[in-house]
Parts: sequence; structure tokens; C-alpha cells
Amino acid sequence: MAPITLFFIPYAGGSASVSFKWKKLLLPQIKLVPLELAGRGIRSGEPLKESIEEMSEDLLHKISEEIAPGDPYAIYGHSMGTMISFELYYKLVDGGYGKPAHLFVSGGRAPHVPRNSPWLHDLPADQFRTHLQRYGQLSEAIFDNRELYDYFMPVLRADFKAVELYRYMAKAAPLHCPITALTGMTDNTVTLQDAEAWSHHTDQQFRMFTFEGGHFFIHDEVERITYIINETLEQSTVTSSIQQ
Repeated sequence: MAPITLFFIPYAGGSASVSFKWKKLLLPQIKLVPLELAGRGIRSGEPLKESIEEMSEDLLHKISEEIAPGDPYAIYGHSMGTMISFELYYKLVDGGYGKPAHLFVSGGRAPHVPRNSPWLHDLPADQFRTHLQRYGQLSEAIFDNRELYDYFMPVLRADFKAVELYRYMAKAAPLHCPITALTGMTDNTVTLQDAEAWSHHTDQQFRMFTFEGGHFFIHDEVERITYIINETLEQSTVTSSIQQ
């Protein structure tokens, strides 16, 4: 298997650290690069981005520090991260980096599918918290720690504003890379049909895997997720080598 870089993009309110457990389970040829969004983690001193466009443009610069045009890479995005990944694909291709070997979209509806949950980002604090808990759109670990929740409140509002104000614009061409969708069977915000609709955005192979659990299955299914990544990227790099 040829070496490949895997970029991870987290969910709303999330951090790059979500993927740290993956490192010991991924094949040695897969270099995991967790992308930290502005305003959190090691980038907590930077201003928050409040649109998917700004986030994807920001991460384009971060990716350019990790790979050169033509280097093999793949992207894994969860929830909000799938929206960023979608827009980022076109920026990377337009920037001369070439198409990714694979796009993993986890816990996210296809970009053209309308939201089926109410707007949250401009609600009063108490209603904002209640709705987040009701719709399962945030890890319970954050609700259990008041100090942590207060710290993340501005991050959460900025992220939900970006998600809720995002408007899909039809592209001139579909993604020219395979897509693997991963989704929770009891996700309150993304139906199986929402996830399967990603198939309309690629002219390559599409696969979908379902998981027990809700929106945050990503925390509980590390072994299966990394197995799927390993198997998929191993096959992708072999196929790419044969085609070359």
C-alpha cells in the first residue's frame, strides 16, 4: 500500500482530538492529520469562523502546509465536517491538488438535502441548551461539565450558525472520487435516506455503512470506523497504482 494522508474534520463544537484514538488502529501507511478549526483546541486564540465557506477556505490553507499538489490524500468529515469536506473538495481541485483518493462522510446529510430541525444559533441560552439536548446534536460529555459547556458556547453558536445558514449551490460537476457514507441507525438529525443521498454527488463508487447508536456513534465505533478506513484506502491506493 502506498502512503496516503488522511485529513479529519470534526463536527460542530468538536475538536481535532476526536480522531486521536484512530492513530494506533490505522495502517502505518496512513498518515492521520486532524484538522483543527479556528477558535478551539490549539487554535483557541484565533477568531471563530461563522460560515462553511470561511471554514473550508481556512482549512485549505492548513492542508497546503501538509501536502503538495499531486500527493495522495483522503478526507473524513463528521456532521458539520461533511459540509466543509464537500466545499473543500472543489477548492482543492481548483487549487491544483487533484481529487482525493476517497471522501468519508460521517453523520451528515447530503448537501442538497434540506435541514429538518429548527434553527438554534440565535436562541436564548437556556433554549439553545434544551434544543441541543433534545435533538442529540452535541456530545453528552459537554453537557455534563458546566465549565466546559460555558467555554464551548461561543464555538457552538458560531458552528451552528455556519451549518444553519449554509446554502447548497449546484456544482458544474459531481465529485470525481469514491464516497463512503457512515451513519447512525438512531440519529435524530440524519436519516438513512439523507445519508444515502450522497450517492448523487459522485460519479464514482458509493458505499454506505450503518452503525448502532445516534449522531455520535463516532465515539463508540472507533474500531469499526478505522477498519473501514483501512480497507477502503488500501484498496484505493492499489487501484490508483494499477491505473498509473
